[in-house]
Amino acid sequence: MHRTLGAVVALLISLVLAAGMMLRSAADAQADTLAGIAYAHASAGAPYRETHLSSRNFIASVWSPSMRTQVPVLVQSPANRNPGAPVMYMLNGSTGGDEGDDWTHATDANAFFAHMNVWTATPIGGAASYYADWRHVDPSANFRFGVVTPRPLRWETFLTSELPAAFENAHGGRSGAGRSRGIAGISMSGTAVIRIAENHPGFYRAVGSYSGCADTASISGQLTLRTVAFVPSGADASNMYGPPGDPEWAAQDPVINAGKLARRTPALWISAATGLPGAHDNLADPRIAGNGSSLARQVVVGGVAEAVARSCTVTLAHRLAALRIPATVRLLPTGNHSWGYWQDEMHRSWPTFARALGV
Repeated sequence: MHRTLGAVVALLISLVLAAGMMLRSAADAQADTLAGIAYAHASAGAPYRETHLSSRNFIASVWSPSMRTQVPVLVQSPANRNPGAPVMYMLNGSTGGDEGDDWTHATDANAFFAHMNVWTATPIGGAASYYADWRHVDPSANFRFGVVTPRPLRWETFLTSELPAAFENAHGGRSGAGRSRGIAGISMSGTAVIRIAENHPGFYRAVGSYSGCADTASISGQLTLRTVAFVPSGADASNMYGPPGDPEWAAQDPVINAGKLARRTPALWISAATGLPGAHDNLADPRIAGNGSSLARQVVVGGVAEAVARSCTVTLAHRLAALRIPATVRLLPTGNHSWGYWQDEMHRSWPTFARALGV
């Protein structure tokens, strides 16, 4: 009875989220993140290329052998110009950051990290992918900017092998276990970063999950995940780990597999709010800029989405506590599923991450 009720509630929530996301796509579509930027594309013959935008900011194009395509990455160099400085990988949400909704353009990340001795790297692409290694090709969970791949997505492989090998070796001459690195994500990628850290113990010294939903194998978790994957352009999450009930879903569920984090526990920061209106929900907020419909959508749709994330975050927090795996868990009294609150968490979590990274 409880499972059935939970599934119905999750379905209703998913429909609300889908309606809200579609409304946003129709009414508020932003310019492509890389619109008007002619950057050098990597290829199999030239697997790493850089296009500088300023003295400290550039686009690194990295060739992915597993996906047979290039991936653009927005990069900012460390303040001390140390090529071997730690790297903070920052993943985007369900659009993959394609629509100007990435860490560089939607937050003050560049200004915030301008005085930090750390690289920041934000891959652009991966909409609806959950940054996972997919079983089958799904053209609707793919890249934009004319970049496509005939192969199943291999985002986890790219993030943990191909990107570090290319970027970190180009800057500092070393990758692998000897390099200090962290990873953080929001919403869809807030789910992914926990799974990736579990599958690669010790690879990251710091992991931040802001408003993620680590519960992905349960009935409610499946409905949420499948909705998030479907909304941007119709991706079918069965192409990721198989149909519902396939054992791979449990094998990749971050809550079920939280014990893997005990092997080499990174500095964990996990946060979510209640969905109730907070400091960024007003017409004067720069992201709202006086737009009443944007404010209403952020409060209503963002509130529902954050309530879902809150439930998932509590589930993960209880699991970590039961396993005695240390983590900073922030359950905020107000705030919703939007960039203003994720920017706040980026600021709050950084001192913890800086200590773990040795910055």
